[in-house]
Amino acid sequence: MSDYQIGEAADILQVSTRTLRHWDAIGLLEPGWRTWSGHRLYTEEDLQLALQILVYREAGVPLKEIAELLAEPGSGTQRLQHQRELLVERIAQLHRMVRAVDQILEEDEMKKKPLSAGEKMEIFGGDWKPEYEQEAEQRWGDTPEWEQSRNTQQKMGREDWERVKAEHDEFITRLIDAAQRGLTPGSGEAAELVEAHRRSISQWYEVSPSKQVLLARMYVADERFNATYQGQAAYLLSLVEAQAAAEGVDLNDVQWD
Repeated sequence: MSDYQIGEAADILQVSTRTLRHWDAIGLLEPGWRTWSGHRLYTEEDLQLALQILVYREAGVPLKEIAELLAEPGSGTQRLQHQRELLVERIAQLHRMVRAVDQILEEDEMKKKPLSAGEKMEIFGGDWKPEYEQEAEQRWGDTPEWEQSRNTQQKMGREDWERVKAEHDEFITRLIDAAQRGLTPGSGEAAELVEAHRRSISQWYEVSPSKQVLLARMYVADERFNATYQGQAAYLLSLVEAQAAAEGVDLNDVQWD
């Protein structure tokens, strides 16, 4: 008969020596022998019992209940049969968990599915028209900014578009309020508003103060953009230009860089 020191037993069972010491301390698995110096020695029977403990533990049975199960009268075969029943139930539970995770993943994929033009129109109302997107592609389809924007959109689902719409509406509300209060371009609050506008663009592609000025000028030149900004495109331009000038942009020689 072989006896195993605690390190050897731990290696065989693939547990830590700390685990074996804990099982010993709570009376779950006491080693069959000890040396004169007090070192634990585990017998083959101890290891067989430890394997049963591991099966119960893997099945999710608390250690206290494992001790009670092992203390019940019955043969090793009966205990193994009980362990098998627990494992079968554990397998069924894991299968249910896998199905639940698959369902969550499927729902997440549906949320990230690119929206059709009709779905975008449903979210944005009259602010989104398929012909606008077609016109934009004709004008800027060969630019890096267009490619960045398209790549971003391909990763967006309905929740992302709804967030974009909500952020846009919030910005328009702030812009109108600032205009009605006569907020001075170049002020601290105006700078925050310009930064919010810059962030709204940068989620699609990289934008510099110079690019922001040229975009704001386009909003004024195209009534469709002015309508999107609730008639405040000119006021937005004044805010953007004041901030760009403060950041060193020459408003008489603005470049797309």
